[in-house]
Amino acid sequence: MRLIITETILPKLPVPPLEDTMRKYLNTLRPLLNEHEHEQVKKIVDKFAGDGGLGRKLQLYLLKRRENMDNWAYEYWLNDMYLNYREPIVINSNPGMVFTPRKFTTILDMARFTARLIDAALTHKDILNRNALPIERATSREPGQALCMTQYYRILGCCRIPGRNRDSQYITELKKEFSQTSEHIIVLCRNQQYCVPIQAGDRGRLNEDEICAQLLYILDDAPLQSNIAPVGILTGWKRSLWADAREDLMKEERNRRNLELITKSLLIVCLDETLPSSFNCRLQKGGAGFTVVNRDESNLAHQMIHGGGSQHNSANRWFDKTVQLVVSGDGACGLCYEHSMAEGVAVIQLVESLWKHAESLPPTSEVPSTGGSHLPPPERLEWILEATDLKRIEQAAEVVDNLVKDLDFQVFRYTGYGKDFIKSCKVSPDVYIQLALQLAYYKLYGKLTATYESASTRRFLLGRVDCIRSASPEALKWVTAMSQPKEETDYDIGNKKVTFHLVSDDQKYELWKEAVKTQTKEMVDNILGQGIDIHLLGLREAAKETSPTAASSLPEIFTDPSYRLANKFLLSTSQIATSSNSFMGYGPVEADGYGVSYNLKSDHIIFCLSAFWTSEVTSTSRFAQSLEESLHSMQVLLNRPNGP
Repeated sequence: MRLIITETILPKLPVPPLEDTMRKYLNTLRPLLNEHEHEQVKKIVDKFAGDGGLGRKLQLYLLKRRENMDNWAYEYWLNDMYLNYREPIVINSNPGMVFTPRKFTTILDMARFTARLIDAALTHKDILNRNALPIERATSREPGQALCMTQYYRILGCCRIPGRNRDSQYITELKKEFSQTSEHIIVLCRNQQYCVPIQAGDRGRLNEDEICAQLLYILDDAPLQSNIAPVGILTGWKRSLWADAREDLMKEERNRRNLELITKSLLIVCLDETLPSSFNCRLQKGGAGFTVVNRDESNLAHQMIHGGGSQHNSANRWFDKTVQLVVSGDGACGLCYEHSMAEGVAVIQLVESLWKHAESLPPTSEVPSTGGSHLPPPERLEWILEATDLKRIEQAAEVVDNLVKDLDFQVFRYTGYGKDFIKSCKVSPDVYIQLALQLAYYKLYGKLTATYESASTRRFLLGRVDCIRSASPEALKWVTAMSQPKEETDYDIGNKKVTFHLVSDDQKYELWKEAVKTQTKEMVDNILGQGIDIHLLGLREAAKETSPTAASSLPEIFTDPSYRLANKFLLSTSQIATSSNSFMGYGPVEADGYGVSYNLKSDHIIFCLSAFWTSEVTSTSRFAQSLEESLHSMQVLLNRPNGP
């Protein structure tokens, strides 16, 4: 991996003390296991981490690895989180982002706006080539500390490559400053791919008018083509199957060239067809939000996440590409991005800057003037396909369509209050929302579940994320108290009458403070490199690397059912902040789980909730209702007359 050289030398990611991780791990399991089960796991942990235990030897292995590598955990984490994943990355991995819809009155408006996005992306790439991105710094918890910028340089020009057993990444080499560089983009329209050179070593870069003219040509040409096989749908297939299909495609020289052009392109632009307003026509909860031609926000999010299936825009994608800008004729626009290269914060900062540039320029209906230049038209990529290729395309389309049909997704705008109220309670907004999610889940299911929230570790060289775990024993005590009946209730149990006494508001508030304290410490520990998940992953992978029989000899701590339970994230969550009114969402990571992203604004909160219709236990509508009730009850608790 090519490192970005900066004037600031970042520290290496630490290896937390073994005893700390084991203690935290046992504490994490308390809300998920009964007393007997927890006692059994404690024996396993004590054996692993005690004197003479294998854990101590593996810890020394990781410490040695840290000495010899820039980031001891990066490869472990990247493979486990992304590259080893064998299911389709559409919905399961790739997020989608929705921007405020545009108002296009003509096809020229669409082409002009898109050309401005592309022009801004090329300007940003010039900044990357000069290694000139300002270094970001932490704003809290040791404020001023430099943050790793490497992932910001792995967005434009990069691509994921499918493999039979493990995927790989194509990471573009940054051009030398002042060198004559060539750049191209791939434009997808009507399931076809067009290569558009936007900068050449012998003539410099295309201007906005020239890019606009190229897009207009594509928008005019694509509808004239017929019997085009939708090759792009293959990127939404299971990874091993897509790898086999790609390998066969590459047997033809023309196909190899097409794949290379797509892989090495600066980015992909998807000129979409409008998704019907009836596509996600289900009762949704929350504020009005964005609408465009009777399409609600949830409908728009579906388009950005997956395109709507093979009958709509899912073949008008290349899901392996890090950045896919999506623009459709009705003004809907956004992003679909492949997640392995970078976290949402880096991608969002880039695309928001592109949109800000495009929206800052005055609207114009002038036909683009190319100044007399005689640019060749964009090259439409033509594929040589055998019968087996066409069959695979059909099979991939069926898989993608089933995924699309199964996605229960809605955008829920909570308008009761927002970040301003939460800050007035002197609580971290992120901590507040994480506890709200715990309460919402408990109200539905009467228990807590393992919860994942991404925590940035960019204070360290090549840092990406660790996992903030929100289902703590303190959270369980608080949500249990908050979920009690409103009045003291008598229940007849056999021949006895039992009275359930209420927990007072003062007691609930004390439990709230303890839950906040625990959640805050969990958050801080993670961003300072003291989380447990990366460490546990490292110990597990170290056991594989040091054992002659690999996985069959994994320590019991990793084969006991409790380890799977601890890592079965039925709540997969993330705070995705934006400076605009845009938002990002994604699918759940478990069949019976929820995906929850949230974006706090001053007076409201945008939630993107996802689940699967085939699950008999999940429902985004019911979760939204429970979340609304939870947020309201928390406000009542904190606003009570004798409150804090």
